[in-house]
Amino acid sequence: MTGNYNLYFSITKEDFKKSIPDNLLGKYSIKSFDEELGDMIRIPESWEEAEESGAFCWVRKSLNWDKPGVANSEKVAIIKGEFSLLKGELSALIAMGEGKEFPYNSVMTKQEAKELVQTNLFLDAKSVS
Repeated sequence: MTGNYNLYFSITKEDFKKSIPDNLLGKYSIKSFDEELGDMIRIPESWEEAEESGAFCWVRKSLNWDKPGVANSEKVAIIKGEFSLLKGELSALIAMGEGKEFPYNSVMTKQEAKELVQTNLFLDAKSVS
């Protein structure tokens, strides 16, 4: 049995701005160099900061992501990643979705993510019809 799986995770903008669960922190560490201190590793404070540093290989945001008047809890980004079952990464993602309905903070297969990006949450109405 292998411990890592390529999966997709949808996350609300509300949670995208929050801190990353402890089980995933080291996965998204940011390496930098300081003239005085040398090599440094910094832990991103949020999913958003991890994305800005290039930590995710693929992110797709819903059309309403930057739309004013829409609650951040209704905006969704999909992150593609390799998540470990053995290190508790997958469990941490599942816990983030507790009490929420799909597609909010949901772990998905490739096919499920493909189907989600074909909805009008990610495509304008002209593209869907």
